[in-house]
Amino acid sequence: MTGLWMSISRGFGKNWGWRTISGPFSNTDTDWRYDMQLWKKNYLAAYVLFLVILNLSLLLLSTMGFKNDLETRMDDVIKRQQQLAYTVEGLIGAEGGEDKLIYLGQGYYRNRIYINVSRGARTIVNHLPEGVGIAGNADIVTYKGERHAAVMGQTGTGEDDCNVVYMENIQDLYRGQNRRLLSFLVTGLLLEAVIGSMLYMTMKKIYMPINNIAHELRTPLTVLQGYGQYIQMGRITEEDRFFAGEQIVKEACSLRETVDRLLVMGNLREGNIKYQRADMEELLGEMKKLYPCIHVENHMGVIEGDVSLVKCLFKNLISNAVNAGEHVAVTASDHCVNIWNDGKYIEKQKLNYLNRNHEFPRAKAERNGYGIGLCYEIVKLHGWKMDYESSEEKGTTVKIRI
Repeated sequence: MTGLWMSISRGFGKNWGWRTISGPFSNTDTDWRYDMQLWKKNYLAAYVLFLVILNLSLLLLSTMGFKNDLETRMDDVIKRQQQLAYTVEGLIGAEGGEDKLIYLGQGYYRNRIYINVSRGARTIVNHLPEGVGIAGNADIVTYKGERHAAVMGQTGTGEDDCNVVYMENIQDLYRGQNRRLLSFLVTGLLLEAVIGSMLYMTMKKIYMPINNIAHELRTPLTVLQGYGQYIQMGRITEEDRFFAGEQIVKEACSLRETVDRLLVMGNLREGNIKYQRADMEELLGEMKKLYPCIHVENHMGVIEGDVSLVKCLFKNLISNAVNAGEHVAVTASDHCVNIWNDGKYIEKQKLNYLNRNHEFPRAKAERNGYGIGLCYEIVKLHGWKMDYESSEEKGTTVKIRI
């Protein structure tokens, strides 16, 4: 368990926003309780609850299994004691019966089974270890560090009345319980690691896109607030007022695009999509109007998909390409759409991460890297494929195979 928590802390703790505090009740430099993101707190709460339920369930299962095994074993020991009692009853009083009982006791002793047969105040056979006390008719006693099941009973009547004690080693049962506990422990650790990782990745997939969009919302809102306060100052030239208004409109458009992306993500989460035929020439023509600087070459006719999602896909990818390089080309042919730019190439390590995880590492995401996770979701929803190619000589190309 300790190793698992250390692994989780190393893997995720550096991104959890711990902050330094000082106070009368804190002697450490770090307190994560206040700055940790809400979804990570929810993850920890759900994971701890899962750990408690899992470990209690495994412990209960192990205990019930051992109890059942112990009861079965005690029933077997009682039956063997009764069989011994019947044998004693048949031999007692017969000619040479006591000698046969002594010989029988030696055979039991060689098999590490200890018996005691007494008739009144006289002991006929006694191989019970000294100092072993038996409470009641059936008990579990410890001898030489190992547990034994001891059963005591009487047989015969009158002068033939005998007291018979049977004690058998059951330490193998406890060894089996220890092995069961060890196997449950290993199984529990594996389940905790697998389920914990799956839960983390699932919650991250749900919440991280919203966090990214929240960051994108904050920037235009800050700009709107700043220029609004600037206009409120009053004594500004008409040129400055026009410039401030222009920036407000620009940031409002950016804010609207982000809100549209939120709505698209909501539709993706809820599965509210509508497949229909869309003309590729018309779609790319709209992209050309939005980004006049791009070069478009189309050799495809009609595709099937959700038009609003496909537009969002192309808009995000082309926007990323425009922000990354000076020259952007969009080529559609042979059921494949290529979006190329001549900007800074993506490093091999980052490129591998991008194609494998379908997103940039958050700490390394540039302005031209937002919305990639959303694009991959749209592509996956349509049953298409998308990957990136990048080199210093050829630039960066994203390929969508329809």
